[in-house]
Amino acid sequence: MAAVRRTGAFGKSDIGTASGLFLGGGGVPKQRVESLDVAHDGVVGDRQANRIHHGRPWQALCLWSTEAVDHFRAEGHPVAPGLAGENVSVTGLAWERVRPGAQLRIGDVLAEVSSYAIPCQKNARWFLDGRFDVMHYRHGPRSRVYATVLEPGAVMAGAPVLLEPDA
Repeated sequence: MAAVRRTGAFGKSDIGTASGLFLGGGGVPKQRVESLDVAHDGVVGDRQANRIHHGRPWQALCLWSTEAVDHFRAEGHPVAPGLAGENVSVTGLAWERVRPGAQLRIGDVLAEVSSYAIPCQKNARWFLDGRFDVMHYRHGPRSRVYATVLEPGAVMAGAPVLLEPDA
């Protein structure tokens, strides 16, 4: 894989875009912003209403696929980017490859996916009949993910998101 890094020969599904950036003062929804300052312990200025279940170091970033959001919208769910608490909406990655252990370069930030995000009941309002569990990872590659920050830095809207090849 070192040769892939040197040549930049990544597959199409290995490069996406940070199509939306979000932060909030606590809870959901989060507000769209043009840039994020990401520290080891999370996004500067972002707060979680429930610190027991959210906001720990291994949950420093929350990411979600815009294709997953589009899938749910096509089913009639009134969800949209930023509503479910994600900090980064990612467009164009093969989301089934974004799983625990995967590393992502997002702008200047290097993050490692630590876990799938268990759906929170606060998101029930964005889903028909309150069925927020449809975004659980057991239903396929439509779950949000949490990530640990390995290298802090800045992320601008539209920044490339690179799924790092295995070392």
